[in-house]
Amino acid sequence: MRTLKILGAVLALVLLALFATAYFGLRASLPRLDGRVRAAGLTAPVTVSRDARGVTTVEAANRRDLAWATGFVHAQDRFFEMDLSRRLAAGELSELVGRAALEQDQKARLFRFRSVAREVLGRIAPGQRALLEAYSEGVNAGLADLGARPWEYFVLKEKPAAWRPEDSLLVVYAMWWDLQVNSLRREILRQQINARLKGPECPGGFRCALSFLYPRGTSWDAPDTDAGDAATDAPPIPDASVLDVRGVAAGLAATSGPAEPAAGSNSWAVAGSLTAGGAALIANDMHLNQRVPTIWYHMRLTVKGAGAPALDLNGVTLPGTPLLVAGSNGYLAWGFTNSYGAWVDIEAVPCTAVGERELTTPEGAVPLTVVEETIAIHGAAPEVLRVRSGPKGLLLRADPEEHTCWFGAWLAQRPDATNTNAARLEEIHSVADALALAPEVGIPHQNVVLGDREGHIAWTIFGRIPEDTGWARARTGAPYTSAADHPYILDPPFARLWTANARVASAARAQELIGGAWAPLGSEYDLGARAGQIRDDLMALTGAVTPRDMLAIQLDDRARFLERWQHLLLGLLDEPALAGHPNRAEARRLIEGWKARASTDSVGYRLVRAYRTHTEEAVFAMLLTALRVPSDEGMGPPAQFEGPLWRLVSERPLHLLAREYEDWPQFLLAQLDATLSELAGPCPELSRCTWGARNVARIRHPLSRALPGLSGLLDMPTVELPGDHNMPRVQDRDFGSSERFAVSPGREAEGYLELPGGQSGHPLSPYYRAGFLGWVHGEPLPFLPGAAEHTLTLAPN
Repeated sequence: MRTLKILGAVLALVLLALFATAYFGLRASLPRLDGRVRAAGLTAPVTVSRDARGVTTVEAANRRDLAWATGFVHAQDRFFEMDLSRRLAAGELSELVGRAALEQDQKARLFRFRSVAREVLGRIAPGQRALLEAYSEGVNAGLADLGARPWEYFVLKEKPAAWRPEDSLLVVYAMWWDLQVNSLRREILRQQINARLKGPECPGGFRCALSFLYPRGTSWDAPDTDAGDAATDAPPIPDASVLDVRGVAAGLAATSGPAEPAAGSNSWAVAGSLTAGGAALIANDMHLNQRVPTIWYHMRLTVKGAGAPALDLNGVTLPGTPLLVAGSNGYLAWGFTNSYGAWVDIEAVPCTAVGERELTTPEGAVPLTVVEETIAIHGAAPEVLRVRSGPKGLLLRADPEEHTCWFGAWLAQRPDATNTNAARLEEIHSVADALALAPEVGIPHQNVVLGDREGHIAWTIFGRIPEDTGWARARTGAPYTSAADHPYILDPPFARLWTANARVASAARAQELIGGAWAPLGSEYDLGARAGQIRDDLMALTGAVTPRDMLAIQLDDRARFLERWQHLLLGLLDEPALAGHPNRAEARRLIEGWKARASTDSVGYRLVRAYRTHTEEAVFAMLLTALRVPSDEGMGPPAQFEGPLWRLVSERPLHLLAREYEDWPQFLLAQLDATLSELAGPCPELSRCTWGARNVARIRHPLSRALPGLSGLLDMPTVELPGDHNMPRVQDRDFGSSERFAVSPGREAEGYLELPGGQSGHPLSPYYRAGFLGWVHGEPLPFLPGAAEHTLTLAPN
C-alpha cells in the first residue's frame, strides 16, 4: 500500500511538472506589452500602446515604419490566423495540418493563387510594394521577438514559416475565395437547369423560362435610387409545355439541404444635412462566418513626423495586410458590403472522355494545357495535382457520363484584377476623390459607401469591372471601366444610401456592368428584404441623426420578411385542417401569438421560419426532380427564389406540383407536418422550441474540435442570439456580424465599434475575449482606443 502511495505521489508530481511546463511554455508565446525592442528595418522609434480591451494604437514617424510596426503587432497577436489565410488561398493547408485539408487544397490550388500573387507583386507601384515589404519584415520581427513560437504550432508540431510580401496578397485572395468562389458552382447549377428547360430561347442563350426561376429581382427590391417600394415586372409562370412537374413519374427528390450562408453585410450612409454634427455618418456590419480569433483587428494607425504626411486612421485592419480596411481617416469614412455580380464565366463543353492532355468531344480532340502543382502534406508523401485548362478556361469539373465538361474563368485569376491601390484611400479627404479612385482599386468586388466631413455621401464599387459585358468577360482580357462609366451614386436627393448585398443601382448601364448584359437574371444579388427594411428604418429618421441611431438599425430583428408566411400558415390551418390534428392546433396557437421578431424566446418565429425554409427546399427539389438535375450539396435555391416561390404557393398552378399531391393545400400542409416532425427531435415540447435554442452561436477556434478538452479555454462563450437572415440583425448560429461600427469623419470620439471576440489570438491573454459580451448585447463600445495601459517602444537597431 505504501508503495502505491509513493507511486501515486510521484505520478502527481510528474503530471504537475508536465502541466507547469505546458503552462509556462504557453505563456512564453505571449507578446511583451511594455518596454523597448530594438529592431532592424525601422528608421525612427515607433510606439505601440494598448488600452484596457487591447485596442492597439501605433504611432510612427512615416508610413513605411507604420507598416513595419503593424506587421509586428499582427504577428504577435494573430500569426496563426494570418498563416491559415495565406495557406487557404495558396492551397497549402495540408502542409500544416495533414491530409484532413487535402480536398480543400485541391480546390484552391486549381487557381494557382501563389503564382498569381507573385505576378501581382511584380506589377504594383514601388511605393506600395515598399509597404508590403516593410510589413513582411515587421511580421517576421514580431514572430522572432516572441519567447516561443505561437502556441498553435506546438500543438501541430510544426514551425511557423516566414512571411513574404506575396503572402499579404494571398490574404486578399483568401477574401476573394470566401466572397466569390461559390459563384462558380451556382452558375453551373443554373446552366444545368437552363439546359433542361423547354420553350423559346431569349437573348443571351438562356431559355425564357429561366427568368421565372432566376428572376432579375422581386417585389422586395429596394435600390438606392428609389425611396419607396420598387416594383419589378414578374416573369410569367412557365406553362406545362415548358415545365411539367406533374407529368414526371418520379416522386419528390430528397433535398440537398439549405444553401450555405452567402457572405453578406450591411452598410449605409446618412448625409450631413441630417446628422447632429454636419458630417456624413457611415455604418457598417460585415457578415461572415465567425471564428476565434475575430477576422478583424481594431487599430489606430498614426503618422506624426516631420516631412511625412500626417495620418490618423481608425477602424479595422485585416491581419496579414498593412492597410485600414474600413473606418475613417478623419476626413473620409467608408464601409463595405459584398457586391454580387457576374464576376465568373462558366461554359459547358460536350465531352465523352478526359485524358491527360486532351478532351474528347464529338468534334474531335481538344488539347489541354497542363500545369502540375505539388501539394505538400504533413506526415505523408506529397501529391501532384494536374491543373488542366482549355480554350474556354480552367477545367473545373468533368462529367463525361453526362457528356459535359465544365470550364470556367474567374476575375480573381487575372493579375490585373488585384492590386494595393486601396492604400491611396488613406490620404483622400473627399467623396469626389474617392469616386475617382474607385475604378483603379483591385479587390474582391465590394459595395462601398463613403461619407466626408463636408456631409457628402456616395456609393460605388471597389473592384475592377470589365467594360466587356458579354459571356466571356472574365477571360477576354477586356479593359476595365474608368471614372467616366464606373457605377456610382453621389448625394442622392433623400440624403441616405444603403447596401445589403442586393441591387443598389438601377441604371441600365450600371446593371450591364455589374450583371452582364448576357445574364440579367439577378446578378446573384441577395433578396432585397434586408435592404428594404434598412431603407425604411433610415427613412424614419428625420434629423440630428447620431451613431446610436445606427446601432438601433443594426440590431433591428423585426420579422417583416416572414409576416406574409405567418399569414399564409394561419389561413392554411383552418378548422378542417385542424380536425384530428392536435399538433397542428398547438402550432397554430404558437404561430398566432408570435412576436414578429427573431427574438431568442420566440417559438412562433422559429415555427414560421422553419416552415418557410422547408417549403422552399421542397419546392426547389420538386422542380429539380422534374428537370432531372442532379442535386449539389450546399447549393440550395438562388437568393431571388422567394419571388417564384411565393407565386407558386399563392397562385398554385397544378402542373408545377408533384403528382403525389392532390392539390397545393395538401402539399403545404404536408410541409407543415414534416416541419413539426423535424422539430420534434430537438424539441420534445413544441411550446419550448424557441428561436434562441436553434440560433446558438458557438464561435470556435480552428483547433478546438481537435482539442475538445480545451474547448472551454479556446472558444468564445456559447450564447443564444436574436436575429436571422432577411433582417438587419443578421445572425445564423456562428454566421453574422464580424464587426459593427458607425462613425462620422472628424467626430470619431462619438462613434462605436464592436467585434465578436478579443484582439488577441492567445487564450492566456487578457484580450482574448475582451469585447465579446459587448458585441453579444449590442453595446456601443468606443470607436477610438481608450487610455493606454501598456506601451511598447520599437526602436531602430
